[in-house]
This record gives sequence, structure tokens and C-alpha cells, in this order.
Amino acid sequence: MKKDKQATRDALVQRVIDFSMRRLGYGSSYTSPSVPCRLGKGGRGSYFVVVSLLDRDSLLFQEMVKNLDGVGRLFRSWTFHHHAVWETVNVERNGRQIFLQDLLPELKDLDEKLDVLYKGITPSGFYYSEELQASGKDLIVDLEGNESILRSLSRSHRTRILSHAAFAAGIVLLLGVTFFSSVRLTSLSKVKQEIDDTITRYQMESEEQFENIQSFISNADLDLQVLKDTLANKERDFEFSRRQAYINVLRLAEELTYRLPARKEAYRLIAANILEAASYGEIIYEMSKLPSEEYQARILLATSEEKIIPFSLYEPAFADMVYPVRVPGRPNDGKGFRMTSGFMDKRIDPLGSGGYQPHYAVDIMNVANISLINYAGEIIRDGNPAGDVVSVADGTVTQNSFDERYGWTLEIEHELTDDIRKAYPRATTWRTFYSHLAEKSPLGAGVKVSVNQKLGEIGSTGASTGPHLHFEVRILRPGGKYYGTDGQFDKINPFPRKRPKVSRNLTR
Repeated sequence: MKKDKQATRDALVQRVIDFSMRRLGYGSSYTSPSVPCRLGKGGRGSYFVVVSLLDRDSLLFQEMVKNLDGVGRLFRSWTFHHHAVWETVNVERNGRQIFLQDLLPELKDLDEKLDVLYKGITPSGFYYSEELQASGKDLIVDLEGNESILRSLSRSHRTRILSHAAFAAGIVLLLGVTFFSSVRLTSLSKVKQEIDDTITRYQMESEEQFENIQSFISNADLDLQVLKDTLANKERDFEFSRRQAYINVLRLAEELTYRLPARKEAYRLIAANILEAASYGEIIYEMSKLPSEEYQARILLATSEEKIIPFSLYEPAFADMVYPVRVPGRPNDGKGFRMTSGFMDKRIDPLGSGGYQPHYAVDIMNVANISLINYAGEIIRDGNPAGDVVSVADGTVTQNSFDERYGWTLEIEHELTDDIRKAYPRATTWRTFYSHLAEKSPLGAGVKVSVNQKLGEIGSTGASTGPHLHFEVRILRPGGKYYGTDGQFDKINPFPRKRPKVSRNLTR
């Protein structure tokens, strides 16, 4: 029996390894597409896996979930090591370590989830989201914690005791049926003797069953105490490891030069997250996000829930102006986007001059569909593009061109309103500038556009560190600081004010 279980475990582990190696190819990390799932007691969300090759003989396999608000967490973490064969060296589920005797059900659960992911893979290795959506599998991800597991264990004890009680009740019911049948077939004295004999046998069996139940309860209590002691020891070891990881990352942050401000801040943020980690898997996950380049650090800070300010909290400079970005299929409300670089922020020149330059624009990134930042510092998105670029007001296209610095760009001229004339008395007109578009916009010079009309998609063309929109508002006037093809202009802050931040109840 033990050999059969071991063989089944080995086969399931090998299937996980085969899945991982095929997806990794020559790379060191891989992220699957998301699959709809049910979280706990009816909540909806999505499930995906992240595979990382730590070294030639070590593999980290992480199962991640996100709710409908895009908030993600680590569900289950697997660490495999190759000796003669691939073996499971550590498994954690919801921050709780899984022991060897409980490993088989976890492997079977993972195998079922991999079946769904396999349905979306073609022979060439590509994914079809339609295949995944129509897989017919309603994945269930149980997000219970340690206390819930201990309560479940107690419930299973009570269930077994109740099953014995039900068995005894069945015997009593059988006695009743036998009694009424015997009255009709035998004499009263014979029935009485049979009842006496049956009651005697029942009493003997009940005493034996009671002793078995008492023995079962005693053994279960002992097993439960051993489990609690083991968890207590693991908790002390984990606390020491977490503290050491926190100190080491914080030390690295302090050793970084002042010329790497984003990396220094990102290291401090990750150190703080490590201190809040609830499992070894979460510590490994946080350590995996340590950026090796400044642009990776800026992406991390831009997408971190602890650091970001929602773009929807910024008010446009003019009353009739809408946001220049939009999630496809959703209202233009700024939600799902973050301002990664503000107006007049000082930052390192992206062209590599080595100096710091003020930023007379705003950079905007879509974070609504970001799954994670992988080991290479790349943004892994959840199926959808980086977002639409839209016109902030009615106007006419004045420029559609490519620039080595700004990539594909559009400039649109808008009508002066009384409010703008009052704020800028010498203004002759005003324009908006959109850059780093994914490709050339089909809208040429002279084409009229309406407010909220799609101009293109957010991209990373030109001297860009990742998909985002570089957006400017230009006030054309005599004596302006900048020179254009048809006049001088000043650049103003497109979003100079923040709305009051309203607290929300984040529980679903």
C-alpha cells in the first residue's frame, strides 16, 4: 500500500515537473494565463501559476489567486529538488506547511488544476483564453488558514464518533423490526429469549465499540498535541528566518548609492513586506522581486499597493477635460491607472546623460491587469493590453509622427474656453501631446476627434522603460519657453490637484 502511494506521488510530481520544463523552455521563469475560479465560500477570482528555476536542480512552483478587485495572494508554494529523481522538499498552503503524509491529496488537487491549464495549450505552446474559459472546470481554491484546519480536524473526530453512534442506533432499529416480525411467527416466550440474547450481544458489542471510541479519541488527542508542538517549533524557526531576511535586505538597501534612489526605496519596501510575511513561500516571493536595475525598481514602486496613488484621485487642469487613458470596455474614470512620474518630478535622464532632469509631463501606467513582476523585472499582464489612449477633449490632430525619444506621438489642438482664457490671458490655443503609443495611430493631421475617442494603445516605443503614456498639456502663447513647428508654448501640470481620498471597506 505504501509503495503504491509513493509511486502515485512520484508520478504526480513528475507531471508537475514536465509541465514546468515545457513551459520554461530556455527561460528561468514562466507565468500561466489566469483561469476563473471560486475562492472559498463562493467568492469569484482567477487562478494562475508562476514557475521559477532557482538553479539547475531546484524549482519553485507557486499557485497564485486574485479576487475581482485584482488583489492577489499566494495560495500554495512548492519547492522541488533533483537528486536521482525530482523530489518535493517543501510545500506550504495558506502559510501552513504540508507534511509528507498529507502530500498526496495536495498533489492530486494540483494535478486537477493543471488539467485545466493544459486544455489551453496548443502543440506550439501558445494559449487560447477561449479554451480556458470553456474548459468546463469550475476551479475551487480553498483559502482557509491554520485555525480552520485544526477545527476541521476536530470536526472529523466528531464525525467518526457520530458514525459509531449511528451504527448503534441502527442496531436498535433492527431489534425493533426483528421483534415485531417474531411476534407474528413464534411464541411470546421464544421472542422474549431472542430479545434477551440480542440485548446481551448488543451490550457486549457496545462496550467494545465504546472502548474503541475512547482509544481513538486518546490517539487523536495525542496526534493533535504533536501537531501543535510541531507547529510551535516551526513558528519559532520561521520567525528567526523572517527576521534574518528582513535585516539582510535592509542592509542591502542602505549600501546602495544615492544615485539609485528607486532601487533603495524598493529594497526598503520589500524588507517591510518580508517582515509581514506569513510563510516561507511569501518570503521567497518577496525576495524574488528584488530589482537589479533602476527601471525595474520604478516599475515595482509604480505597481505596489503600498506606494501607489490611484490616478482617479487626480483632478484634470480644466473642467471639460477627461482622463487621457481608459481600460477597454470601462468608463473613463481613471480607475485602474497609476501616475508613475508626476509633473516636475526630478529623475535620471532616460537618454543616459547621467544627470537629473525635471519632468514637465505625467507618465501614466495601467496596473488593473498586472499579475506580477517576474524575475527579469518584466510586467506580466493578465491577458489584456496595456490600455487605450483617448483624446481629453474635442479637437483636431496637428501632428502624427515618430521620435527617437518619444516613439509614436500624436498632438491635438483644442478650442480655447473662457476658463482657459481667464487662467492664461495670452494663450492663443492649447494642445495635448501623447507619446510612446504602441504603433502609429490611423488618425492623420487635420482629422477631427471627439472627447474620449480612442487614439491608439499604450505602448513602449522610443526611449521608454516600459508600457506607459507620456502626456503633456501645452499652452501656446508668444514668448513661451518651448519652440514648436508653429509657435512657442509652455507646458503646464495636466493634473495639479488631488481629490480627498475616501476610505473604503475592502472586505468583499
